[in-house]
Amino acid sequence: MDPLAQLKDIHLPTPVSAWPLSLYWWLVIIVLVLISGLAIYAVLQYIKKTRLTRLALAELALLQQQGCEVNDLHHLLKRIVLSSFSREAVASLHGDAWLRFLDQQASSKKRMSSAFIDNAAAWTLDLYSAKPNIRAEASHFKTCQDWIKNTPLMPVENQ
Repeated sequence: MDPLAQLKDIHLPTPVSAWPLSLYWWLVIIVLVLISGLAIYAVLQYIKKTRLTRLALAELALLQQQGCEVNDLHHLLKRIVLSSFSREAVASLHGDAWLRFLDQQASSKKRMSSAFIDNAAAWTLDLYSAKPNIRAEASHFKTCQDWIKNTPLMPVENQ
């Protein structure tokens, strides 16, 4: 009798399963889910925060394409301001007070804006005439575009 014939085959151990995961893998998964959730939340908040700015810039570009009067730019700025600030604080502003308000909103701690008040004559010359006829120039559009970009615009709820 052959002694080797009595030997049994080699039994391999059962393969190691990926489940259940160790505690460290669960922690990594939880951290990744939290980071992903926070990133998605931040992006959605940014989109919500900049929505009014994007809409205002799009409407300004449309006005620039069509060619408009300075009064049309005032109307656009007034609509933007009324949707971003308290109606009681801004609805009655006109003339130099309106231009100062616009400059104050575009100013920051590092930089003071005076684009509107420095060119008050160009902005108010035809404002109260029955038939406005001063066409908006490139400088008017640039001033409005800079103001929209530099002013933090957030819609006011429950006006």
